[in-house]
Amino acid sequence: MEGNNLTSQIHETKIVLGLVGSPRKLGNCEIFTKEISNQLTVNHRLKLIRLPSLNILPCNACYGCVMDKPCPNKDDMAFLLSQIVEADAIIMTSPIYYLGAHSIFKRILDRGFLFFTVFEKTYGKPCILINTYGIEGRIGAAPQALMSFAAFLGLEIKASLNIKAALPGEVLMSEEGRQDAKDLAGMLFSGRTLENDNGCPFCGCEIVRMEQGKFICTLCHGYFAIDNTGKKIKIKDGGVLGTMEHMLKHKEWLRGMKDRFLRNRKEIVKTIAGYRDIGEWVKQ
Repeated sequence: MEGNNLTSQIHETKIVLGLVGSPRKLGNCEIFTKEISNQLTVNHRLKLIRLPSLNILPCNACYGCVMDKPCPNKDDMAFLLSQIVEADAIIMTSPIYYLGAHSIFKRILDRGFLFFTVFEKTYGKPCILINTYGIEGRIGAAPQALMSFAAFLGLEIKASLNIKAALPGEVLMSEEGRQDAKDLAGMLFSGRTLENDNGCPFCGCEIVRMEQGKFICTLCHGYFAIDNTGKKIKIKDGGVLGTMEHMLKHKEWLRGMKDRFLRNRKEIVKTIAGYRDIGEWVKQ
């Protein structure tokens, strides 16, 4: 009987994966992730990956992964994706450098076609996204990087917050910071999400383009307007995000590009051939 109870407890233990986007040990990203873990009331195990320490190579644009072939790059992408698959929830954090998230997020996103290899196993997992910044008004495009990472893995974004914290440990030096960690912990495995009133009415992303009086979300590509009272008026769902089946249509479109290439191969070769020997490649 005791053995059965022990097995049951092990199975009930959640795995929370902290993806720390800062190279600084015991910096704000790391300790805030750990404080959220401290505040969780569910039985869990916190696993941590310092993302800047990973070896993530550039994409070769070979489309191998889209065709269900192994990626030729032998680096840490497979390890990273396997840990996300194993996790029950994800906490993702990044400092803001020069109006953007740490470059590791762009390096991972450039290999994002590999997300399709695990998408059915990651879809719907809850996640929390945190960007830490130092100067008011200089958040830039940073939140979109983490949101893109999460959205294209099909993760459920429970909250996306920008928290002012520059000095090491500053994120937890105030009662407000500690309360934020507690509130986020209570949200991670709950049915609640933190709505962003300042973001896209479809997905919450705050980064938009303007086109002929309309706003276009740069993440989900939904169209919306704002009336004289400040109310957001939804015009058209961009169709980028959605159900698992809908998002996997992107992969099918990519796979169809192979047939398109084969049909137009002669014209493509004819078009690009004349540019082969123009210019001089400079190498160190």
